[in-house]
Amino acid sequence: MFTTPSRQVAQVTTRKVPPALHPLLRYPRATRIDWQNSNTRQIWDLGNGKLYKRRPHRAGGVYECDIRTLVQSVTSIPIPTIYHEWVTTEGCPDRRVSVHHMIMEKVEGESLDKEWPYLHSDTKERLAIQFAEYVDQLRRIIGSSICTFDGGPLPDDHEILFDRRYISRAPITDDESLWAAMTSHLQRSHSLTIQQALMELRPMMPQSFPAVLTHADLHAGNVMVRNEKIVAIIDWEDAAFYPCWMEYVKIYHCSSDPELEFEHLVVNSMEAYPAARKFIGILDALRISTPEMIRWAVRELRSST
Repeated sequence: MFTTPSRQVAQVTTRKVPPALHPLLRYPRATRIDWQNSNTRQIWDLGNGKLYKRRPHRAGGVYECDIRTLVQSVTSIPIPTIYHEWVTTEGCPDRRVSVHHMIMEKVEGESLDKEWPYLHSDTKERLAIQFAEYVDQLRRIIGSSICTFDGGPLPDDHEILFDRRYISRAPITDDESLWAAMTSHLQRSHSLTIQQALMELRPMMPQSFPAVLTHADLHAGNVMVRNEKIVAIIDWEDAAFYPCWMEYVKIYHCSSDPELEFEHLVVNSMEAYPAARKFIGILDALRISTPEMIRWAVRELRSST
């Protein structure tokens, strides 16, 4: 499904089964250090150099340890070691939910978003360059289709590519299928202006293949630093094969926020895809579908002809 460069590295085998005793029972003094989404996502410090993390498990979701194994084998990107990873079914009989569990290495350091305000400008630039180099290494892992890490249909929970929680029915292998997926909601619009805009936008769609392995949630909060160096990139649950331009477009969009200095520095060190950025900008405006945004999209289309 994908091709990679080669690199030899020692691997730690993850046990895809729960430990004999649940970590919160084995370590009753564990401290909850993070919780989100009505406590469905939790991280506990077990007090032994390890973390216990639990979150909802998406249907067809992959094991992060499999992503880690591949990435560590072909890049120098630092990723925390995962010791145990397993999935359980919990809840009432009429409302069962799948829960994803991990026991993983606790990386010593702080998240970059917390450290950033206190760093010297030279250090900031050096960290941004180091980060961009890691993104470039990840992009060398190439896939033949746009899909989940293990080759399944792409859910795209962050709505990076698709709109209105669209879920692809199968891996996407060509630009025409990708266009249909990206515009599935708009194609049903009764607006003649939107339909005409889509006809004019289609030739602007950038070449998207080969797909590349993409973290899909890269930001300063998912970068761990120590002694002014990146020591880990975390939270790989959404990593998948996306269009070659997707990571650039996503980070570029964030970099326009004056508070996101890190993203601005990173995007300046990445391979640029200006045509893809303009294409997604117009498509997003049409998706918003307010009269003002539709008029803006039409003006952008006219200026491109």
